[in-house]
Amino acid sequence: GALVGLGGLGGAGGVGEAGLLAWVGTELPRVLERVGALAGGGAAGLSRGEARRAWIDSGGNEEQAATRGARDRLRKVRELQNVLGGQDEGEIHRALYVSGGNVEQAMMELQRQRLLPFTQRLWDSPAPALDTSHPDRERVLRQILATYSLPSWGRAEIVLSLMQEGSDHYQLPDVVEAVKESQDREFIKRCLSLPCVTCFALYPRSKMQSLTSCECTICRECFQKHFTIAVRERHIKDLVCPNCRQPDINDPTQSLNYFSTLDVQLRDCLDGEVYDLFHKKLTERSLMMDPKFRWCTHCSNGFIYDGQNMRVTCPQCQGSFCVECRRPWEPQHQGIGCEEFQNWKRENDPEYQAQGLAAYLHDNGIDCPKCRFRYALARGGCMHFTCTQCQHEFCSGCYNPFLSKKHKCVEPWCNMKESLHAHHPRDCLSYLRDWSINTLQELLNKHTVAFDTEPPQGAETAPGGQCGVMQQREEGERLTDAACGSPSPPGHAGLCQTHYKEYLVSCINGHSLDPAEMFSDEELERYLGANRVKLPTRAANEGAAQYRARLLKVIMTIPLGDKVPRHRK
Repeated sequence: GALVGLGGLGGAGGVGEAGLLAWVGTELPRVLERVGALAGGGAAGLSRGEARRAWIDSGGNEEQAATRGARDRLRKVRELQNVLGGQDEGEIHRALYVSGGNVEQAMMELQRQRLLPFTQRLWDSPAPALDTSHPDRERVLRQILATYSLPSWGRAEIVLSLMQEGSDHYQLPDVVEAVKESQDREFIKRCLSLPCVTCFALYPRSKMQSLTSCECTICRECFQKHFTIAVRERHIKDLVCPNCRQPDINDPTQSLNYFSTLDVQLRDCLDGEVYDLFHKKLTERSLMMDPKFRWCTHCSNGFIYDGQNMRVTCPQCQGSFCVECRRPWEPQHQGIGCEEFQNWKRENDPEYQAQGLAAYLHDNGIDCPKCRFRYALARGGCMHFTCTQCQHEFCSGCYNPFLSKKHKCVEPWCNMKESLHAHHPRDCLSYLRDWSINTLQELLNKHTVAFDTEPPQGAETAPGGQCGVMQQREEGERLTDAACGSPSPPGHAGLCQTHYKEYLVSCINGHSLDPAEMFSDEELERYLGANRVKLPTRAANEGAAQYRARLLKVIMTIPLGDKVPRHRK
């Protein structure tokens, strides 16, 4: 037959016939075992013959072979169900396994099983139960041969000896299936005693499931429970191996191959309702990658919009919003830009005015840079934000990604690769929130950028002079929205110190002001060193002001954050 996909056997000088035969005898069975395990194949897994055919047809690629084998098996199952009608799917899988994937032989076996009760009644002499502990060894061997159609007396001997050794985690049919695959006793014992990585119990291979992304083995019950819970309660990115957390769903190539095979596996083990939910989440994941994908402001439904109008209507809740600023649509927005509409609301909408600067922070919330979902939340507190829709982890101040062992940092100079971190630009809120309010206001005044120190006209004062910015808080296992409630000092425009700083930084970022202007000479030098920029040599007769101007000129060549939100004022 055709021998393909032999990995590193090719080498620079090829491989001899003896080496090739040795590989076929020792390694090929293991390759086919992995293909059969990855494919799953319903109740009984893929037979050696099915795995071999799929492996050859796929050019030796194990993952593609597993996918092809699983799909071929499913097609044969559907074919037999159409012919036999009402036949148990597990029995069909088992018959195909025993027949090596031969549909005709599997049909004959299934028909024989259907006729068995009739023949027993006809002759009124049912065959005696197969008792592997019976003292007449030859009689037991003949019964095994007659019942399970083993190819030789020697195979029956192996079955009987393994059964007489005794075990509580496999039965006679499991041993027969393993013996049909190989005559190697050690290999058969391994196939009959695989540990589940979740519950640690031992099961035969025919009662285990594997994923294309790893070699972990999971029993059917744990496999079903894990994916049922993951589909119902978690994100699509959590539909990975419960043991090693593979594959990396962020890799398009890995995820495409993985989900195509997982789809076949979940169809056989999940309830219909859960399987439909899996497909819904998988479809939403694909839609989010489309640049025309939009999230509804009103009901958080996602859909594709390829129109030209600024006004978008959600097909689910029929609510309308602006495609640019994503604020709920109002008639006053018609024919004017988003900033002009925002200014109109500040000057003419009493309800908006009553919220004061809390409404400003609400409108300038957090946008996920990956899926573009909008969160109407203030940024105060931890800057590490995880999107609930796509699980992307990023800094809510500069939108740069958070990196870790899972999401590897590729910067060769970074010495924090093993830790959770992000690379923030100098105008990120994560830095500027440590400045004093006077320093932030000084930078704005230097560029004549207006800002509020008192609540805007028409704003309602919160009870007790407290900050009224809405925040999301954890209460037990629930997330609730509640007002900040921290004290609002005089001159903070009705906000607490944290949210007033956030307001001032949003004004700085909105006008692309460079905070380096406010750095001390020592901070300028330290910033250049952190960015691996050689410090300019200071001339002997150069004054402090001239040297500082040269430092600033070098720093200005390092751009501000390219993802920092600046479009909303």
